[in-house]
Amino acid sequence: MHALSTLTSLGVTLLAVIGAASAAPTPASSSTCTIAKASDVSGCLSSTNIVIQGPFTVPAETKLDLSGLKSGTTVTVKGTITWAKSTTLTKKDFLFTLGGSKITFDGTGATFHGNGQLYWDTQGANGGVNKPKFFKVLTTGGSTIKGITIKNSPIHIFSIGGSDTTLDGITVDNSDGDKLSGTKTIGHNTDAFDVSATGITIQNSNVKNQDDCLAVNQGSNIRFLSNTCSGGHGISIGSVDSDKTVDGVTVQGCTVSNSDNGVRIKTVYKATGGYVKNVSYKDITLSGIKKYGIVIEQDYENGSPTGTPTGGIPITALTLNNVHGTMASGSKYSTYILCASGACSGFSFSNINITPKNPSCTGVSTSLAGCS
Repeated sequence: MHALSTLTSLGVTLLAVIGAASAAPTPASSSTCTIAKASDVSGCLSSTNIVIQGPFTVPAETKLDLSGLKSGTTVTVKGTITWAKSTTLTKKDFLFTLGGSKITFDGTGATFHGNGQLYWDTQGANGGVNKPKFFKVLTTGGSTIKGITIKNSPIHIFSIGGSDTTLDGITVDNSDGDKLSGTKTIGHNTDAFDVSATGITIQNSNVKNQDDCLAVNQGSNIRFLSNTCSGGHGISIGSVDSDKTVDGVTVQGCTVSNSDNGVRIKTVYKATGGYVKNVSYKDITLSGIKKYGIVIEQDYENGSPTGTPTGGIPITALTLNNVHGTMASGSKYSTYILCASGACSGFSFSNINITPKNPSCTGVSTSLAGCS
C-alpha cells in the first residue's frame, strides 16, 4: 500500500513537472520578433519572422547588422528608420547589412534615411568628412529585396555581393544632393547599385542620384530591367580593374534622364588580367544627356580619363539595340568610343538614334551604328 501511494505521488509530481515545462514560454524561430530600436537586433537574429518597426533613430556610430539571418527569414520594415550622423564610420562601413539564404526583405511603404545632407561636402568617398556607405547585400539562394525607399545616403547606396538575389521596386532618392557648392553637386559618389556578384536582378526601380545608377564592377548573369535613372552618371559596366571579369549583363527597358551619360562601359587605364564580355543594352531611352549618350572607354581613372586607352581589359560581344533619345545643349558626343587597338571586338549596334548626332569612335569600325 505504501509503495502504491509513493508511486501515485511520484506520478502526480511527474505530471506536474511535465505540465509546467510545456506551459513555459519557449522562443520559437517562427514567432515574430520586433526591432523597435537598434539594441533589439541581436535578440531577433534567431527568428525567421522579423519586423523592423519605425519610426526610430539609430544612434551615431551604430550599424544594424542582419548578415547572419536563418535561411528563409522574412524581414518586414514599417515606418521610417533614420541614422544619426556619425563621425567615425568610414567608407569601409555600412549602416545596414543584410545576409542569408532565401531571405525576403519587404520594405514596401517604408524608408531608410541616412541623413546624407549632414555629410555632403562635394568630395564623396574621396575626402572631406568620414562617410559610411548604406546598404550591404550579402543574400543568396533566391532572396528578394523589395519596396524600400532609401533617402539621402552619405555615399554609395546598395553594395551588392552574395548571389541569386532580386531587388524589385526600390526607390533611391538622393535628389537633395543635387544642390550646388560652386559648380559641384554636394552629393558625390552616390552610386545607386554597385554590383560584384552573380545572379543579380534589379528591376522596376527609380533612382535619383549623383553617380552611376548601376555600376557592375565584376560578376556574371546580371539583369537590370525596367528601371529609371536621373541625375547621375548613367548605366555603367565598371570601372573594371585588374583581374576583374564581367560576363553576361542584360540592361533592358530602362530610361536615363538629366544625367552625364546614358550607356557606359569603362575599364581602368593600364589594368590587366580581366575582361568584359556578353553585355547587352536594349530599348534604352535617353533624355537631357549632358556629356555622352554612349560612352565606351579604356582609359578610365577616378574621374579623370587619361585620353590614352590601354587594352589589358578587352571588351567583346557587346550588343546595343534601340538606344535612342536626346542630348542636352552643350553636350560632348552622342557616341564616344575610345578603345585600344584590337581590344574591342564583336560589337553589334543597331537602331541607334541619339540626337543631335555627334560621334567620336576610335579603335572600332567607323561604320558601326552610332559612329557614322
